[in-house]
Amino acid sequence: MKRHALAMILVLGFGLGSVFAAPGGGQAEPQGRARLRERIGDLYLLRLTRALDLTEDQTAKLYPLLVRAEKDKAELQRRLNLDMKDLRAELSKERPKEDALFPLTSGVWEKRREIRRIDDDVEAALDRVLTPVQKARYLIFTVEFFRSVGENLERARGLRAPLKRSP
Repeated sequence: MKRHALAMILVLGFGLGSVFAAPGGGQAEPQGRARLRERIGDLYLLRLTRALDLTEDQTAKLYPLLVRAEKDKAELQRRLNLDMKDLRAELSKERPKEDALFPLTSGVWEKRREIRRIDDDVEAALDRVLTPVQKARYLIFTVEFFRSVGENLERARGLRAPLKRSP
């Protein structure tokens, strides 16, 4: 358990360094968001391990599953965002074409269903591996972690210029 925790701390330490590095660096905005998402995922896994007091066996079973799920969801979210951009562009036309909207809306629905399926698979695995106390801690931890991340991101956005959003 200590070996896994130490390894996760090192990964997290190196990862967070890039999040707090000076902006610019020739990095495109989508890459920056992807890296931030990856770092938040690393932080999530580290804190989850601590909050649930996972055994070495539990960590070995859950870590690969959680990492794969987050990667898959990130890719689906990226593709979903592209579909939404295309959907907005089509709807912004004076006369949107229904035959162009159908594949876009179908794609969005399908990607959303796939993200939910991944979440369901993760929850089923957690249900099999965690004790009842750990399950209860997981529910509370997840809500508090993402609330905290959201608040910190909002605070960080307040320090920068507002993001421009498309209509």
